[in-house]
Amino acid sequence: MAQLLPDENRQKPLAWMLLVVTLILVYWVGFRWYFDRQGELNTQIEQLQSSQARFQGLLDQGPALERELAEVRELQNEADFFLQQKNTSLGSAELTNRLKEMIRTHASEKDCQVISNQNMRVRDKERFERVTNKVRLRCEVEDLSNIFYHLENGTPYVFLDNVSVYRQITRRRQGRETVQQQILDVRFDLSGYLRTAP
Repeated sequence: MAQLLPDENRQKPLAWMLLVVTLILVYWVGFRWYFDRQGELNTQIEQLQSSQARFQGLLDQGPALERELAEVRELQNEADFFLQQKNTSLGSAELTNRLKEMIRTHASEKDCQVISNQNMRVRDKERFERVTNKVRLRCEVEDLSNIFYHLENGTPYVFLDNVSVYRQITRRRQGRETVQQQILDVRFDLSGYLRTAP
């Protein structure tokens, strides 16, 4: 009859091996998932702590970013004060268009006309580049005051300098009557500033 149990010399190591295998199986079946889950949780905690530190850094930058944002908004608002063009030729054309728009919307084009309008070279160094047009205009008093008012109170900011006003009396026929009309011959410098510094 065959012997089922190992001899006595081999029983002790075999028992220890069976105990180790049993403990490994119990670990894998009963506890491995727990330790894996703990490892995943620890990784998530580290990632969340890293994110929290990054967001805390951004929050700490908040007041400085708000100041910068306020400066950008202020610059954006100030940008409306400047001519939109980038060079003097285009800036001069923008001033001309602005003047024509003011005449069209605030005066009678028949009684108010631009006689001449030419770009003038500005030699003075200023913080921002100035564009100046030398303008000659024929207009009635009321129309002229409307145009000047809306030019100087709108945006972009434009400035009127060296204004000279000459009165001209003209006569024209309306039906059978001759009507006397007072027209002003006005000469002035119309200036605006480019956003870019010279």
